[in-house]
Amino acid sequence: MGDELGDTTLEGPFFQMAPAKLGKHLEWHGRRIRVVVRVPPSLVPSVGKTKLKVVLETTDPLEAEREKVDVIKSLRASLRGEQRLPQARSLTTEALEWRDMIEREAAGEQVVISADEELDLRDILGDHVDDIERKHGYNAGNEFAEIALGRATPLGALLDRWFTEKADLSIGYKEDIRRAVSRLETWCGKNRVPKTVEAITRRVAGRFIHEQYVLPREHHKTANKDLSCLRSYWRWMRKRYDITDNPWSEQSVEAPRRRTETASDKKRPFTDDEVTKLLGGIRLKRERDFSLVSSLSGLRLEEVAGLKVADCADDALKVRDSKTESGLRTVPLHPSLKPLITERTRAKAPDDYLFDDLGEQREGSKRDRSAPVSQAFTRERRRLKVDERGSADQRQSNIDFHSWRRWFIRKAVEGIERGAVGYSHCRYPWWSAEDDDPDEISSILVATKRGGRAFVEAKRICLQLIASRAHSVSVSVMGLHSTAMGCAAMLESRSKLLWDAPREASAHRSRERPLLPTKLR
Repeated sequence: MGDELGDTTLEGPFFQMAPAKLGKHLEWHGRRIRVVVRVPPSLVPSVGKTKLKVVLETTDPLEAEREKVDVIKSLRASLRGEQRLPQARSLTTEALEWRDMIEREAAGEQVVISADEELDLRDILGDHVDDIERKHGYNAGNEFAEIALGRATPLGALLDRWFTEKADLSIGYKEDIRRAVSRLETWCGKNRVPKTVEAITRRVAGRFIHEQYVLPREHHKTANKDLSCLRSYWRWMRKRYDITDNPWSEQSVEAPRRRTETASDKKRPFTDDEVTKLLGGIRLKRERDFSLVSSLSGLRLEEVAGLKVADCADDALKVRDSKTESGLRTVPLHPSLKPLITERTRAKAPDDYLFDDLGEQREGSKRDRSAPVSQAFTRERRRLKVDERGSADQRQSNIDFHSWRRWFIRKAVEGIERGAVGYSHCRYPWWSAEDDDPDEISSILVATKRGGRAFVEAKRICLQLIASRAHSVSVSVMGLHSTAMGCAAMLESRSKLLWDAPREASAHRSRERPLLPTKLR
């Protein structure tokens, strides 16, 4: 019995032992162990961080003690290499310039870099490689030659060129790409795979995915994010540098299948009760105003932060900077937002921000202008206990600021579904798959390339129909208290006038001038 009790005590779910103490340079990272090496203060500016960290595969403290030795040596070697990194980078850059010249000469272009006409580029390159070998060693010279002759392309060598060409890439996305490439380089180093683009075949890519993501049970979203970065990088190299194959195409890590019924971990809209609780409970005026604008326009958080006074004229909101091209749109202004817009545009120049109480982020920061609002809103949401997670291990809540946009979309769909005869025919021309989330592929007010006042009026009525007939959602702006039910009642007569003509009058209506262009009816 004692043994049985002992087993129950050690293995039962309600009796968990405290994590074991770890030695120097080791620390717990969740349920895993990682190695930590401090970066010398003199190298912090070039490294960009104060500590280097590597997560080990093992969870056994004794094994971690044995494995940490090689990892620490590797990390310290990389730190010593930081001092030589500018020279290494310049050699790679110079080798790529030689490659460009050789390719131009092969295409028939005259390239002259020496007064000696008897020497061609390859002869001059040979002499230059000999100089590099004398100064930096055989390996440096051989690597230079391989790059210059187009036989090898270092994995990260073309990133800066890509980023220069794709100037619209966000700082955060660039960091994601560099991190994914760095992870691939590290894996190549451990497995004696050349750190070149040419060495990454589909078979090698499959090994990398299996060993880096599948075996360690990395979250599938993390894995697919890295694979998407690598796929995009290879796609650009294939277009610009004739890379024959993209080994990352059609590569992904599937989400684990649930064998038992569990709570959902998918992002969702707010419920009407949650909307009432948030709008009535948020204490901060700026965050409440942001919530109102997003919930009654469908704008994303950063789109609201980017609105300027000139974008809020003529009873409409113009989005001039968006996540996607289709996101550049004009959204009719909801009547309940007029007092807020009036207050925030008063005595401002057209180029001033609507929300001018947001400070600008420092240059080079990956934080968006809206970051303070996102953080403050999250604190208020948690204070009001508006939260949902599928499990205790889930890091992010199923509801966040973007749930205002999801709520708007859901109400727009409900408005269409309960619309009058003929109204639903206008649904599909407005349909745009503007977001990756399939629950959000119903952004009805996105299409702006179809002209005509009738179309704009139709969008306006669709916006007004967002007010649900089934729920009363409190809205408070500048002391003006109204409800979505009140908005629906106020606007219902107008929408009925335009859309709810009796069915028996359809034949007569068909002979009249339509309110919308024929292709939208």
